[in-house]
Amino acid sequence: MKPFPIQELNARFPRIALISSNAVTRMGLHMILKTHPFASEVDDVPLSTNAVEIVIRKKPQVIIVDLEPADADTSELIRKLRAAAKDSHILVLSGLDDANLTREALAAGAEGVVLTIQPPAVLFAAIESLCGLAPRPIDNRPAQSPIGLIGDRSSVRSDDRTQAGLTGGLTSRELEIIHSLARGFKNKQIADRLCIKEATVRRHFTLIFSKMQVSSRQQLLIAAHQQGLIQFGAV
Repeated sequence: MKPFPIQELNARFPRIALISSNAVTRMGLHMILKTHPFASEVDDVPLSTNAVEIVIRKKPQVIIVDLEPADADTSELIRKLRAAAKDSHILVLSGLDDANLTREALAAGAEGVVLTIQPPAVLFAAIESLCGLAPRPIDNRPAQSPIGLIGDRSSVRSDDRTQAGLTGGLTSRELEIIHSLARGFKNKQIADRLCIKEATVRRHFTLIFSKMQVSSRQQLLIAAHQQGLIQFGAV
């Protein structure tokens, strides 16, 4: 078998850094991630003043930042990580009651959010999506809370957008579709719930993308969350 180039190996098996003030959380995440074949190395990093230095030295492809419990300004930490590790992807773990912290983390440069109540499969899928890895089959049943949110770095910058500009033209039906997407429903499921054709759902998404200035469903969820259209824990 022909060996993979070093760059391809790094893409297939990313190095992951876990940043949390809770040693038990880091230990648990380490054990969970090591059960998945995509992780080459998993580094436990305490939430401390030298966390950025450790990340620079380890050069991880993915950085996971735990937003709770936080003994420091996690948004400022993410800004520093974004500046010091431009090629790394930043993912945050958030609780249901951490909506403000999550918005601040996304604005600071985080690219995705996974809720702490969600199963490991959601975390795996988020990492695979960020790293461009082939996704594994996932359960297509609707989620009981918003799915892990992943978006391009450019999609989480809200300084050049206003809430009025993004949401002013949305119809009530388009808002229903956004809420259904946030609950994890597919096009066919959305169509059945709203008693419309699947082709109509697709047309709605095309219009919503244009109005929200996004190009994917992941970016739409990020923008909708930032603008308060969807909330963590909503069902």
